Amino acid sequence: MVSAPDTNNTCWIITIGDELINGVRADTNTAWIAGRLADLGIRVTRAISVGDDPDAIRQATAEALDQVPVVIVSGGLGPTADDRTTSALAELFEAPLSRREEVVAAVRDFFASRSREVSELNLDQALVPEGFEAVVNPRGTAPGMLRRVDDRFLFVLPGVPGEMKALMTSWVEPLLSRTREAGPIVRRRWYRTTGIGESDLFERIGGLEAMAPAVRLAYLPSVQGTALYLTGEEEDEVALERLLDEAEARIVHAAGSYLYARENIDLPEHLARLLTAAHQTVATAESCTGGMIAAALTGVPGASTWFRRGWVTYSDEAKTGELGVPAELIADQGAVSEPVARAMAAGARERAGTDWALAVTGIAGPTGERPGKPVGLTFVAGAGSDGVVVRRYLFGNSGRWLNRSRARTVALDLLRRLIEGLDPQRGGWETPSRE
Repeated sequence: MVSAPDTNNTCWIITIGDELINGVRADTNTAWIAGRLADLGIRVTRAISVGDDPDAIRQATAEALDQVPVVIVSGGLGPTADDRTTSALAELFEAPLSRREEVVAAVRDFFASRSREVSELNLDQALVPEGFEAVVNPRGTAPGMLRRVDDRFLFVLPGVPGEMKALMTSWVEPLLSRTREAGPIVRRRWYRTTGIGESDLFERIGGLEAMAPAVRLAYLPSVQGTALYLTGEEEDEVALERLLDEAEARIVHAAGSYLYARENIDLPEHLARLLTAAHQTVATAESCTGGMIAAALTGVPGASTWFRRGWVTYSDEAKTGELGVPAELIADQGAVSEPVARAMAAGARERAGTDWALAVTGIAGPTGERPGKPVGLTFVAGAGSDGVVVRRYLFGNSGRWLNRSRARTVALDLLRRLIEGLDPQRGGWETPSRE
C-alpha cells in the first residue's frame, strides 16, 4: 500500500466465492450494496468477484485499500474448508486469529435457540484477526468485521444475502453516515414498464442525456418489461428535486400506458393492488404456460383474497371437460387458435364465478409447428363483464422457456389494461381483437 486513497466518497466491493466465478451462482450482493451506498452519497467505482483463493483475496483487498477509502468484502466467512476470507485477511495484516467471546456467546445462542448442538467447527466462526472489530451477526453465525487503516474502512460481511443485508442496514450504513464526509445528495426513482422494448422506450423518452451528470437514467430490460432507474446527484436538495421532477414528467409522458408503476414493483404485485382496491377476483386457464400465470399471481402475499382458481388444461379433453370448450371448435380451429382461447377464458370466468379470467394457448416449441401455426404462435385472452379480448402473438422460435415467460407477461399486462380501462394496444407481436 503505497498511495493515498481517494478523498472522495468512493468504494470498491469485493465478493468472494468460487460459485460466483464458475457460473453456479449470480452475484446479487454487489448490486444491492451499491444501491444502499448510493443513498449515502458513496459511489462504487469498482466491483470485483474472486474465488476462494487466499492469494486472490489478499491481492484484491490490498489493491482496493490502496485506491479508495471504503472497501466492502462479502463472502467466504462460513465454517467449511472452502471459506478462506478470514484466514486470508489475517495473513494480509499479519494478524493472529483469536476467538471473540461475544461472538462465541452469540454462536452458542444461535444453536441453542434451534435446539441444536454447537460444534468446535461452528465456534471457529468466532475467530477474528487481531486489529479487527467484530460485530455479532443478527441473522447467522459469521460476524461482521471492520479494520480501520488510517482513514480507510475495510468492512467484511457474510456472503449469505440475508445476513449481509442485516449487517449493512444495522451497522455499516449508520457507521458510514456518521464518519464519512458529507457528499452530494443522491436521490433515486424507479419506473416500471411492460409491453414495450428497451430501444422503443429510449426513442420515446430521449433528451435526458442533456441533464447528465446531475441526472442519469438507466434502462434495465427483462422478459417482464423494462425498468427505468433514475438517479439524481446534486449539492442542493431543492434543485435536485426540481431536476428529478422534470425528468419524471418526461418519462411518464413518453411511456404512456406502458408505464404501470412509479416504484420498483413487479407486475403481479401491481395487479394485486388493483384487484384488492376494486374488490375484484380473477381465475386462470392455461395450456402452454402450464400454470406460470397462476404461480406469478399467487406468489404475491394475500392472493387468496382475489385469486379464485386456476386450470392447467394441456390436453384437448381437459379444455372440453374442465372449461366447456366445444370439442367441435377444437377440431375445426385447432387448440391453438383465437376461438379456443376465447372459449377458455369465458369458461374459466363462468366456472370460477370471478370478475376476470385469463387464458392462454400456444406453441411454446421447439417442436409442435404445423401448417399455418409456427412455433411461438400464442393467443392470450381476458374475459370480463364486457366480453372477451384476445391478443395474438408471434414470439418466434426463441426457446421454450422464453416463449412461455413472454406469454405469462403479456397475459398479466392484458389483465392490467382491462382493469385500468385501457385498450389492448397494438405493439410488439400482438394483434388484438374484441368480441
